[in-house]
Amino acid sequence: MKRYAVLLAILPYMIGCEAGAEGPLTADGAVLHLEEHLTDAVISGSEIPVDVVRSMDWNEDELLEDWQATGSEGRFRWLAEEPGLVSAGDGALQLTADERHRNARGGYSVLVTTPAAGWVASEWSHIAVRARTADRVWLGVAVGTDEEAFINGTQVIRDGQVHTYRLDVPRGSARAGSLDWIGVGFFADAPGSLEILSVSAVSKRGVYSDEGRVGVLPEWREFHRRPTLFAHAPGRLEFRVRVPIGGRLDAAVAVPFSDPPITFRVLASDAGQETLVAEETVSDPEAWVSLAADLSRWAGREVSLVLETDSGAEGGIGLWGTPTISGERTGDTPNVILYVIDGGGADFMSLYGYARRTTSNLEHLAGEGVVFEYAHSNSAWTRSSTPSFLTSLHHSAVGVGNWDSIPATAVTMAEHFRRGGYQTALLTTNGWAGILSSGGRGLDVLREDGVDENRASSAELNRNFSDWREAFPGEPYFVHFQTTDVHEPYSSVAPFAGLYVTSARRDSFEAWLQDLWEVFDLWDVVQETGDVSEAYHAGLDSLGVDLMTFFSTQRDLYDETMAQQDHQIGRLVERLKASGEWENTILIVTADHGHPAGSYSRFGRELIDPPPAKWEGAFFDSYRTRVPLLVVAPGRLEGGRRIPERVSLIDLLPTVLELVGLPPPEIMQGQSLVPLMTETEGWEPRPVILEQYQIDPQSGLEWGHIEVIDGRWGASLEIYPDIPDSVEFRPDGPQRAARLHDPDVPRLLLYDVLEDPLATRNVNDEHPDLVAKYTQFLERQRVAHESVRQLIAPSEGQVELTPEQLETLRSLGYIQ
Repeated sequence: MKRYAVLLAILPYMIGCEAGAEGPLTADGAVLHLEEHLTDAVISGSEIPVDVVRSMDWNEDELLEDWQATGSEGRFRWLAEEPGLVSAGDGALQLTADERHRNARGGYSVLVTTPAAGWVASEWSHIAVRARTADRVWLGVAVGTDEEAFINGTQVIRDGQVHTYRLDVPRGSARAGSLDWIGVGFFADAPGSLEILSVSAVSKRGVYSDEGRVGVLPEWREFHRRPTLFAHAPGRLEFRVRVPIGGRLDAAVAVPFSDPPITFRVLASDAGQETLVAEETVSDPEAWVSLAADLSRWAGREVSLVLETDSGAEGGIGLWGTPTISGERTGDTPNVILYVIDGGGADFMSLYGYARRTTSNLEHLAGEGVVFEYAHSNSAWTRSSTPSFLTSLHHSAVGVGNWDSIPATAVTMAEHFRRGGYQTALLTTNGWAGILSSGGRGLDVLREDGVDENRASSAELNRNFSDWREAFPGEPYFVHFQTTDVHEPYSSVAPFAGLYVTSARRDSFEAWLQDLWEVFDLWDVVQETGDVSEAYHAGLDSLGVDLMTFFSTQRDLYDETMAQQDHQIGRLVERLKASGEWENTILIVTADHGHPAGSYSRFGRELIDPPPAKWEGAFFDSYRTRVPLLVVAPGRLEGGRRIPERVSLIDLLPTVLELVGLPPPEIMQGQSLVPLMTETEGWEPRPVILEQYQIDPQSGLEWGHIEVIDGRWGASLEIYPDIPDSVEFRPDGPQRAARLHDPDVPRLLLYDVLEDPLATRNVNDEHPDLVAKYTQFLERQRVAHESVRQLIAPSEGQVELTPEQLETLRSLGYIQ
């Protein structure tokens, strides 16, 4: 059979930005990121010091001699009281945890440490561990002082073979200053062991030296990560630039070490005359310092722009975080704000008819924009939904593993905008939406740390946005908010705390929650039964707590956080209007999933009387995946429209790109909604596809669900492997499934979503023809998604697909 080769080639495109020997760098109508043009720079100085301590290394003998097991102490609350077992393995240090090493959280953990007196946390980059195991464990590294510990971890490969794991020195440890110890260990849900063959602590000086005289690396400071141009000091980087009207250079400068201080200078050389434009001296290794250089006097002219780093001693390194040239706005290229309310269910918004006035600001904005009545996320938790709407590719197409990052060949929304001449930012308090999802690709700045248990996420991120715009005022910009106000633990702040729940009722609820976890040991029951709902019922019954009282209180607390979130969106819009940005900004408000997808306790279905059978259910349950979708584009879209057609977030990327005039993705599984919003040709009705898979790291077996909403019908097909007796298979995370696996329940459940939007009673017996139809449809859809995965992330080199596979992808609109 003849085969056709398909090569995925996504070429960078730039608007108004060009570089190279043929002419100067320009930034007309866009922004110019100098760190992307390092090959165009003339480098002077920046010599690498001769004597650089690159790493500290321990092999088997040194591990046995220098590293000791420790038990639970004040700083090790996550360990068992008794230290784990440590012994010599086959060329390795073997760590073992049995029933004696169960910690207070119900898991098993072992930690070995070695003194690191005098080490400065900020001077170390990462810890490389060579290890092997056949058990289901997490590898962890830790650093700390006698009072405080900082931890970082990763899942390991359970094939009994040696693998090397690179874990960054835990963020936040820099504030500890001088360290007392470093440690390596594992965490597990069951007894297990891990063999460590070697440990290497790699210094930042070693990393910078290995990268060369100058280079670009990601750098974290003050919870913000930036692509950063580094240069050994003293040194100069000279760029030939044509300065735009109103030109300026903005950067966030920093130093990796407190000694020596580094002086950063921006100089402009024109007709042999060199002028100092800006200067900052920095010595604090934990801070970003804003540096702004006014270049407007050279508007329209070619100059040599010099970034200079200077120090009074050898070994200094200067960090130029996203050095960006911008000018006055030309044309009507809009700014874009994608505002994602993490866990924001449309069913609990007054914008969509909810009885409480939880979203009055969104209701007002609806008069200026377009509201989609039935928008769905494509899966039911952040880790799988976010990559989908950022790439217009389903979860299974970009990787089914829970911990996989988006493949480099799948271009994210931020990457599209950065290539299009935009400044880009992601401001979130959910790590699943940040570094664990796309690795920060395409972002000028990534901010992802939690804030006060999510109580004031939106207010904090609004402040971050204002600070970023003040330091980097160039346009156009793209910013992706992903807030967690309405995510568990549903704890709002004044004046919204108390809006629907009295303080006494709130105190009772928090006491019940604490007893569920600490007295009843809820997590143990969930792990044993695999049934979240059953665990809550058993726990509340054992504590004598009324089910309806518990879940209605939880719903009321959620409503308070929704009102708080809505208020902060209103504040953001006020700021945009006051700054004059509103008329040239596109605002999109949506959610990565609804409620209760992101939480353990599902107050939506639990308030149904009588409750549905535990094996009933689907991801298209309206509470789980019906999300808001509001698009406001002043001067571009007519306001006050509400669209009844069902759409999904897989359509978000092509929609946004068309609105701003950027090219669509080479491969996408969604379609632009612009024709639907403008009542023009080009949009075609399609079934909404939802899916969510997990993968067992040892066996490689996949399990999960793929679903469709097609008119009034919704169908959910379970994907569950045939498990050989020789394979150990114990699925993790039952709360991530559409329903519990039960071999006596049909693989496909059919629901009438018009009559039963919460998927509480299947109608298989009434419509056997539709059961057969949608089983075949979803099986075909799954094969198509696997084919897209081959295109996006081929195992090696160029990928070949059969004519049948290609025709399937074309018929579904995934490729042209």
